[in-house]
Amino acid sequence: MSALLIIAVCIGVAIGAAVGFFRKFTKTSFCGVTALVTVLAVRALGGAVKKTASGYGLAMILSAVIILMVLSAVTEALKKLLERAVEARKKLSHYERYDDKEENQALILAAVDSGDRKQYKRELKKGKKIKESAGGWGVLDGVLGSVNGAFNALVGLGAVILCLLTFIDLSHIGFLQSAFSAPLASASWKGLGHCLAFDLPLVCVLALSLRAGYNSGISSVICLVVVLGLLVGFGFASWAIACSDACSGAVSGLQNGLLASFAGTLGDKTAVVARVIIALIIFLLSAVFVIIAGIFLPKLTEKFRENKVFTAVDGVIGAIVLCAVMAVILTAVGGVAYTLHDLDFMAEFNGYAFYSHLGDGMYSHSPMASLFKNLPLRGWFGALPEQTAVAALIG
Repeated sequence: MSALLIIAVCIGVAIGAAVGFFRKFTKTSFCGVTALVTVLAVRALGGAVKKTASGYGLAMILSAVIILMVLSAVTEALKKLLERAVEARKKLSHYERYDDKEENQALILAAVDSGDRKQYKRELKKGKKIKESAGGWGVLDGVLGSVNGAFNALVGLGAVILCLLTFIDLSHIGFLQSAFSAPLASASWKGLGHCLAFDLPLVCVLALSLRAGYNSGISSVICLVVVLGLLVGFGFASWAIACSDACSGAVSGLQNGLLASFAGTLGDKTAVVARVIIALIIFLLSAVFVIIAGIFLPKLTEKFRENKVFTAVDGVIGAIVLCAVMAVILTAVGGVAYTLHDLDFMAEFNGYAFYSHLGDGMYSHSPMASLFKNLPLRGWFGALPEQTAVAALIG
């Protein structure tokens, strides 16, 4: 199974390199490189700071987010610089081959006028070969894209394999542990694998959220929040109106009219059903405004995003907000999980967390751990009273 995993990674890296070469460096993402460098930086920083230090978890989380943002900004800047160089070389190539294009077009028109189909097809083929070339900058763009694509595939597949092996090791599913017994027992897994099992996947999630936030922008998030807010607001308002004295006549009319034949089945709930019908009608009528907002708000933001400065600022804010929200969610999940840390089935999980820096910063050193001390999760997992008492003392 170890050989199959290695072969899968090699094939994935080769495909990533090929895709990166043809898509070019200026058109590919940098999640792999930024995630890998961030993991190395966080592990170096975590090794220099004792886990017993106050604010260790917050320091690890902020360090990972800040390093990711800085690296993403640097790679985007490099991408823009190379893109300008490539475009400048293409423009030069365009003017260098301008006479060839003009001559080719003249020959095509002459072939059309004379009705010479063979000559027409020959000149069309020649025209397709007269392309704008990026020269050495284009080659550099492809080579860097290939390297970047290989790193993206390597880091992505590495994160997936780490998650898979960690799940198999912690789940104790017999046939899976038998199938993956060799990689799980290997020295590389017990060493490097345990160290990266939490950190690399977490950093990849943060890197992807950063990229998604930059591409969509904060304006798209605001549009979604506004539409959802309108739906919720109109829903509450519709029910409030249906329950008010202003609609008492309509409620009585429905009870004595449309719902009269169902009075025996509905009983005391007839008035409630009548109010629900009225609220639904009001909501459907008011939903017209939601539809209008849902149509025009994205169009309005699209108009603004035509401005390059607005697009850049919008993307940066969107990246920061989405990455921060994802970090808070992951930290909250870690804080909830830590409420069970002293139970027997969490022993191996704690072992993985011990070798992690960012993962442990979101788990045993989660800044939000104190918010979840009183959750009733322990009872769901059959925690003994003495275990609960010990956890309370530790907390």
